[in-house]
Amino acid sequence: MPSIETQSTSPPPLRIPHRESSAHKGNFGRVLLIGGSRGMAGSIALSSIAALHTGSGLVAAAVPDCILDCVAGFHPALMTIGLRDDGEKLADSAWQSLEDRLSAQAAIGCGPGMTTGSGGATIVEGLLTKKDLPLVLDADALNIIAQNNWFSDGRFERGEDDAACVLTPHPGELQRLTGAPAKDVDAQVEAAAELACRLGLTIVVKGGPSHVAYQSGNGAKQVWQNTTGNPGMATAGCGDVLTGIVTSLLGQGLSGPDAARLGVWIHGRCGDEAAARFSHAGMTSLHALEALASVADEMTQPANGSH
Repeated sequence: MPSIETQSTSPPPLRIPHRESSAHKGNFGRVLLIGGSRGMAGSIALSSIAALHTGSGLVAAAVPDCILDCVAGFHPALMTIGLRDDGEKLADSAWQSLEDRLSAQAAIGCGPGMTTGSGGATIVEGLLTKKDLPLVLDADALNIIAQNNWFSDGRFERGEDDAACVLTPHPGELQRLTGAPAKDVDAQVEAAAELACRLGLTIVVKGGPSHVAYQSGNGAKQVWQNTTGNPGMATAGCGDVLTGIVTSLLGQGLSGPDAARLGVWIHGRCGDEAAARFSHAGMTSLHALEALASVADEMTQPANGSH
């Protein structure tokens, strides 16, 4: 891929901003995770708890009313917002009860466990139009975009003055977005870089290894290759954990490319910690989530700003 500048980093590409001793929870971002459906409460819970463990000051999960109690029970520090549903998934009117809450958020993550119904589609379309809000889109949010062909023109393009938008597709989701075959890594990275530059996005191409595609300051297609992670992370829920990590980092003020690169690195490091303890076959996304608090602490920039 000669038209792409590629970088790879063994140490972390950067670190989480340092915390001053006088800081309070408002300094570290209020973030909102949107998703879930009946039978898929764990997805949005994993994302939301991951945001807490990455350092967000306040985290809320906006979920269908039918699973609110379930999601709230996963963690006592997690706030929940009930959205209108049809008994299984988000209702068409859910956006109306959500839209007024968005301006208070430092970043938003959307998609895990949401399904591709019309209620979710209305929310995804609404979020894409609000270009002043840092946004992470994953899972069914990406499938909704692909189904509606919303990236076929420049309607949702983000310019230099707009907030960051990060997509975190797995190979199948990226194939649906771009047409690049899921088994052709080079084609997927090239397609992600082209889409990222065309629409002003940052795209995480999840895999072994994962890549982050974005446009550099000089206009070149930029691809960063991650060096952490292992095959044990090919298990349900690991992608949801990544969504929460990246959303948290955006909410703490990192740019789209920086939040994606550091988020992927931290995510892979958590997977490595989990695999060392439980094996590739035995680890689950919950084990990776449990490693996140200590890994995030290691990745916090010291007071003197050195690495």
